Amino acid sequence: MSRYLPLVRLPPRAAIHRFGTPTSTPRSSALLRFPEGGWTIGRDPGKHEGWAIVGDGEGRRFAVETLLSRHRIHPATPPPGPFPHITSLLTPTSSTSFSLPESTPKPVRHLAFARPPTTGEFTDFTARYGALQEEDKLSFRQTLSALHPAPSDLDIERAAEIMRITHLLDLPSVSLSSGQTRRARIAAALLTRPALLLLEDPMAGLDVRSREEVSRILGELNQRGDIRVVLVLRGKGAEDIPAWVTDVCEVRGRDAWIGSRDEWDGRTLAEGVEESAKVEEIVEAEEDVPAEPLVRLQDVTVSYGEGTRQVLKGVSWAIKPGERWHLQGANGSGKTTLLSLILGHHPRSFSLPSTSLTLFSQPRRLVPTPKLRTLIGHTSPEIFASFPRGMGLSALQAVGSGFEGVFSRRDLSPAQKDRILDLLGFFKSHLSTSRGSVPGEEASLRDIANRLFAHFTPPQQALLLFLRAIVARPPLVVLDEPSQGMDEAIWERCKELLRKEWAENPKQAVIVVSHYEDEVPWSKGRGRIMRLADGVGSVE
Repeated sequence: MSRYLPLVRLPPRAAIHRFGTPTSTPRSSALLRFPEGGWTIGRDPGKHEGWAIVGDGEGRRFAVETLLSRHRIHPATPPPGPFPHITSLLTPTSSTSFSLPESTPKPVRHLAFARPPTTGEFTDFTARYGALQEEDKLSFRQTLSALHPAPSDLDIERAAEIMRITHLLDLPSVSLSSGQTRRARIAAALLTRPALLLLEDPMAGLDVRSREEVSRILGELNQRGDIRVVLVLRGKGAEDIPAWVTDVCEVRGRDAWIGSRDEWDGRTLAEGVEESAKVEEIVEAEEDVPAEPLVRLQDVTVSYGEGTRQVLKGVSWAIKPGERWHLQGANGSGKTTLLSLILGHHPRSFSLPSTSLTLFSQPRRLVPTPKLRTLIGHTSPEIFASFPRGMGLSALQAVGSGFEGVFSRRDLSPAQKDRILDLLGFFKSHLSTSRGSVPGEEASLRDIANRLFAHFTPPQQALLLFLRAIVARPPLVVLDEPSQGMDEAIWERCKELLRKEWAENPKQAVIVVSHYEDEVPWSKGRGRIMRLADGVGSVE
């Protein structure tokens, strides 16, 4: 009988250092410090462990990188090393209950959903609304078939069925919404049959019902034991961790705490009681001045598939200066199509009569696209994924591209540069460190502005694109899942900035798209709600 091997086994008081640092480097300078008991995943073959990594954004990143073998572990773990079971998989052994390719080319898979394309070039995220280029016509089934090693048709069907996305298999991959794409990527990861699957915020971008369903599916996968699922969660508290999670790794200030879910719940409850006394109610200035709507939709209907599939059904909506709107709706309810009309991306926006759609008091066809880009600030998961990383844009240039709503560098006036530096200064502590920077090293504001956009961490890039959306102080800002990919502390700071901006510019209208009611950057009851359900809109 073969000896049982855990997936992960870090020694007591393990310290994580970058490769290349001398072994004499003190523990106090480590990227990550583990407690007396170390860290073991899969310690008991008879127990179905479910793990979550929570805490500071940078700490979560170092924990993930440790599991991906990207750092040196001190002291070194005795043979067979820090990943005993995974090491054994380098020589194929037995098959699993999940009928997939017998080889495991990547025993540890990491899905960071806020990850840009590897090419670093701009990709046209608006292609889903119009005529697709030839390379964009690949269906999701074809995309999965191109994996290496190539899965069988049966494997593809089973993975899609597990993630409840069978109906998406024959749609172009580029046409999938943000929430659908997350489920699709998890299905693709299952086809590679990893032993350890690290998922960063897999439920972000999903509506409540879909979050519950995906959580249950992941719990079932983890329960079966052939794939160990570790969730890396930004989280809003204990209620956001699935019930099947039994153990937690929490990182605060580069120190990792390891314990059971029950122990962690107790710690979190105690901290929550302490923090609740510090919460202050902030009332935003909001003017109720009669004005012409910035956007007006009247009985708008949009169909796909030659009219066979209605996405929007008689939607009416008026957005006036100074209004705060929370756009809600389940995945697939029509939110993306509705926003594409408002942003002027959808071809249908050009053909709708002025009685159905006006943007800034004019039909879409009379508003030049370059002009419209200056009137609407916009950030979204699609912009994050599409924004060019290979053009050598600095942080200053990336944020500055928001003045014209483009995806390339433009000449900036002294006043525009001052505006950008002011915004960057508001987040200086969150932007000082970057990939490869020395822990504790503080960068100057000028250094931050000149640093290449691609050299910032994904949460920092999400912040810079948020600043790009508001830099020009446009009359309308569309924040589509704006906190997705950000650390909690960064998003809280963003909300502070928005309140400051609105105090100075109360006529700016804002649309926030989020599946979390408490994520909107204004006090409860201060804004309005547009709710979509199966293409039908209702205003609250």
